[in-house]
Amino acid sequence: MKPPANGLPTLAAPTAERPNLLGRFGQGIIDTTTDVFLFTGDLTATLTRGLAPGNWRRTMWTEFERFFYFTGVCAIPAVMITALLVGLGLVLQIIYWLRVTGQQGSIGDFLVLVLIRELSPIVTALIVIGRSGSVMLDEVGHLKVNGQIRMLESFGIDATDFLAIPRCFASALALFALTTIFLHTALWSGYLAASLAGLTALSLVEFADAVLSRMTLGDHLLLVVKPTLTGFVIGYVAIWHGLRVEASALGVRRALPKAFMYSLLATLLIGIAVSTVL
Repeated sequence: MKPPANGLPTLAAPTAERPNLLGRFGQGIIDTTTDVFLFTGDLTATLTRGLAPGNWRRTMWTEFERFFYFTGVCAIPAVMITALLVGLGLVLQIIYWLRVTGQQGSIGDFLVLVLIRELSPIVTALIVIGRSGSVMLDEVGHLKVNGQIRMLESFGIDATDFLAIPRCFASALALFALTTIFLHTALWSGYLAASLAGLTALSLVEFADAVLSRMTLGDHLLLVVKPTLTGFVIGYVAIWHGLRVEASALGVRRALPKAFMYSLLATLLIGIAVSTVL
């Protein structure tokens, strides 16, 4: 082996070391925290721009109407069928077991706590996530992969105004309407089944009074705030992931499970937070 021409020893090039387990864990926490702050900031900006007077243009209203029809109106059959099953499986059981234990006077408390405050918003949100959230991500993701988002921006069209704002507000309004439909369908189908089976002697007016008399102002506000906020966040989770898909044939497919997981997590966190406050 020949010595170096200048007679000086040479230094070996440093080799890159793979980060250890603790380093990868720390980097994962940093990346997750950064994504949370970015998502929160973008979500707040979208909400603020959507509520700004005069910011809605005709194209945005067209997108809002189109997606509200798809998310809200077209989902009514699925919501009503699910609500009928819940009414027969939950409301009927509550009425039956309260009758067996001699606590029919508590029927309103149980229905308000289980069906109105928790089950109706969450089950309806799951239907919207599975039915509409995935379609929204697929649509926005393919616009990103095919370069159409960049084309819109080259024409001076903001993707947030054209894509995010109409779809998020349509999801919020649709989830509120669907939750109301789900609640009434489950409640009255369960009562009708219990009446036909002879499990309750309450009339329709007495049953309605037993439920409404147990509802506080916080319960009424919860029926508005929880589905509306959840629907807005569900819509933006799908769009946020759709705008950040990998530019590959499998980019959208890989983003779908992640968006579903984050939408489900957001639904549960919002439900806990709103139920705690109200």
